[in-house]
Amino acid sequence: MIMEKYTTYSTQDFLNDMDFVRFAKNPDQVGAGHWIVWRAANPVNAAAYDEALAYLHALFGISRIKPDLTFTDNLFRDIKIGISHNRKKRKSNMIRMWAAIAGAAAMAVFVTAAWYYQSMIVIQTGSGMLKTVMLPDSSTVQLNANSSVAYRRAWNWLSKREVYTTGEALLTVRHLNRDSSDIRQGERFIAYTGNLAVEVLGTKFNLKNRDNNVTVSLLEGRIALRHLKHMGETKTLMPGDVVIDGAQGFRRLSTDERILKQKVAWTEKALVGENLSVADLINEFRYVYGKEIVVSDTSLLNRKIDGRISLNSQESIIYSIANILQANIRMEKDTIYLDPK
Repeated sequence: MIMEKYTTYSTQDFLNDMDFVRFAKNPDQVGAGHWIVWRAANPVNAAAYDEALAYLHALFGISRIKPDLTFTDNLFRDIKIGISHNRKKRKSNMIRMWAAIAGAAAMAVFVTAAWYYQSMIVIQTGSGMLKTVMLPDSSTVQLNANSSVAYRRAWNWLSKREVYTTGEALLTVRHLNRDSSDIRQGERFIAYTGNLAVEVLGTKFNLKNRDNNVTVSLLEGRIALRHLKHMGETKTLMPGDVVIDGAQGFRRLSTDERILKQKVAWTEKALVGENLSVADLINEFRYVYGKEIVVSDTSLLNRKIDGRISLNSQESIIYSIANILQANIRMEKDTIYLDPK
């Protein structure tokens, strides 16, 4: 056998060599003499050879210990006691584990239920966008641009018909009550905007909440306004009524049907008015498109406009105002400047 390769072996290499392992286990076997001859030549890695051989002799020299009967009996008794104790401990741990799981599940259900009952569904519109929202009771809310409506996710479970609006919205409320002398909680509909609560049964009305002024326009039915800050201040509206809530409280406008039509013209993406000021038109542009129009000559803001103006595109509004004021258009980011020609 060629033995030169073994001169580079480490201890681990010897242990991995099956021929060496067989020699260590049975040094008297036929054909094992080459290992004795190789070691007698005192190779450079003799220490690795000796260490591996000593390790294998120790491993192969382990013999089974035969305990006496007394030791065996005591061992089996201790094992049985240990098993019984572990079973009781495991049962106790299982009970604690299931109790913890049940508690966690109950907490998860509670948290989920609390979230469901408290959370709101919010629908909003962006610049130049109109959207109609169907509420769970089949009432509808038509949103103007840059407006929103919110209501409880658990609407059907709470027996409360309540919505919260910002911007401008036209509400058509489904009538549920059959006996006006006996109004149940689930039949009452309340719309909140700004500092106002509008209470209705079934009706159609417009809510506009812009620049800290709330305008309520009643098209059909009957509603009661309740001021949330000035408790006790209420006002009942009849069809055609338009009421503004500002810093000075409620202010009723004319019940002229033409004014009422002007208030809901936005649903057709238009602005209709008689004696409408340029300032009003610029404000409406800002509400709808979220951009500012600055008129250099502020005296022109009071100029009056009659007729119908399309709100379909911001460009048409800008050019309409510039044409009315005979002004040049200058644009910088989200601000449009109208300068005298």
